[in-house]
Amino acid sequence: MLTNDPRADGSRPLVVNLVSETVGGSKGHGVHTAFLQTRTALERAGVDVRVNAGAGCDIVHIETMGLRSLRLLLRTRERAVVTAHVVPESLVGSFMLAPLWLPIGAAYMRAFYSLADEVLAVSPEVVEGLERMQLDAPVRLVPNAIDVARFRPQPGWREEVRSRLGIADKAFVAICAGQIQPRKGIHDFVDAARSMPDVTFVWVGGMPFKRLTAHYGDMVRTVAEAPSNCIFAGDMPYEEMPRYFAAADCLFFPSVQETFGLAIVEAASAGLPLLLRDLPTYRPLFGDAYLAADDGDFTAKIAALRDDASLRAFYAKRACDMAARFDTERHGALLLDAYASVLARAESDRARSARRVRPVLQWAFSERSHRR
Repeated sequence: MLTNDPRADGSRPLVVNLVSETVGGSKGHGVHTAFLQTRTALERAGVDVRVNAGAGCDIVHIETMGLRSLRLLLRTRERAVVTAHVVPESLVGSFMLAPLWLPIGAAYMRAFYSLADEVLAVSPEVVEGLERMQLDAPVRLVPNAIDVARFRPQPGWREEVRSRLGIADKAFVAICAGQIQPRKGIHDFVDAARSMPDVTFVWVGGMPFKRLTAHYGDMVRTVAEAPSNCIFAGDMPYEEMPRYFAAADCLFFPSVQETFGLAIVEAASAGLPLLLRDLPTYRPLFGDAYLAADDGDFTAKIAALRDDASLRAFYAKRACDMAARFDTERHGALLLDAYASVLARAESDRARSARRVRPVLQWAFSERSHRR
């Protein structure tokens, strides 16, 4: 229970309206995974979680930033927090023609985030991006989380998935999970497979946004022309992901831009050594729990992991230790702290847009409804 929440007197749990447009929509991406883990964390913390609900909650927590989420944010009279999963740079290499409409997207993003009572940034990289945007709302660091125990390999998982994909028991497997898009480093993944025919590369994920995906035609060709040792397994239900990580020997994650990288923590929880592109996002989050590489030495690092069992064990142990810091139990505590702070804030101390702009728009919506 939130002891400093003026609305929670112990007679009932805190009620949170958790909003995500991925429910009933596109699910093959990290934002939906983050929504699932947030819901799990809150439920385990004793919160009454209502998904995409109406009025009658203590606080609204918004995980997506589409027009449906904006409409709810503008209409809600409760205090609201928004999780920032992306910054403007995340759009380039993800969506079609993003460089052309990036200024509009950035302006929308700034306006959306500024309407919150508080913005929850998933990484220090996002905190810095939001600071550059000069939001009207305060920003708090609340990293993503997963249910670590769910990803611990179970007997039979490795053999089951390898049999399903036609992979030999003794093959060395490098796995990646994510959308098929340029930003995720798909070309580097396929190039590594071409250079290492004795290693099996498995990519789990698809193109949930179809033709809106950046360079859609090129992505389709890249998958079609990949070598035989590069397997594209397609979109998988989130419940299946622990099995696929259990079938692999290392994570190879060549993404060129990330704000967090949930697949990294999932793979770490499964006990896989991690090979990541050397991005500034990762060190503040994951410390020395991974091997860093760039275009010129991806294959050398994969070969080192393949050939040196002690190196694999060393980085697998580091990865497991790191993953424990991102478990849902800790995430739930961080969220409760954020909610308590927002709810305890005096009206005069609320963010300017949340205090002034949202009430005006709520009045406008109300007047429009009455006229109808």
